[in-house]
Amino acid sequence: MLRSFCLTLTLALAGCAGVGVRAPLPEDPGRIERWQAQGRIGVSGSESGGSGSFQWVQRGDRADIQIRGPVGVGSVRMELRGDGPRPDLRLETSDGRRLESDAAWRELEARLGAEVPAGQLRYWLLGVAAPGDHQWLEGLGEGAASLEQSGWRIDYQRYSTEPGVRVPVRLRAASGDARVRIVVDRWRLGQ
Repeated sequence: MLRSFCLTLTLALAGCAGVGVRAPLPEDPGRIERWQAQGRIGVSGSESGGSGSFQWVQRGDRADIQIRGPVGVGSVRMELRGDGPRPDLRLETSDGRRLESDAAWRELEARLGAEVPAGQLRYWLLGVAAPGDHQWLEGLGEGAASLEQSGWRIDYQRYSTEPGVRVPVRLRAASGDARVRIVVDRWRLGQ
């Protein structure tokens, strides 16, 4: 009995060494306020397209997003602040231009060739609907799911539970001529 207790205590302390104790993640990904994702992205529109990599860091209602490569939008750094369909946007392009508010939105949408649902992306990337009207499509089989919201259809093709919560690792989104493919290579939740 004492031996079992000592072994359990040793394992528990070893698991906490240098890491700190964090609260467990909620089962609903939409309730996670702090997370990071990095992976690959492909974008195509009526006139352009390409692929590249991305890194997304979400802290409450603030997102810092870095996109590298010839994605059709070029290499950009975005900062989103606030909730709602059109949060405050700061955009820095690879040529050093810094744009804010409406000018940043116009530039981003011109590069993508479609209206960008930036206020909803943080939810969609986690595999949940953003607040507001939406519809889940069922009967897709093998764990796949589709979400329709704000004129976009998001097809969740594959999920992972590796970070402790079921999150998408492969998804496609489409609206009109705009198509986006995302593969998340690494999730870090609650950090």
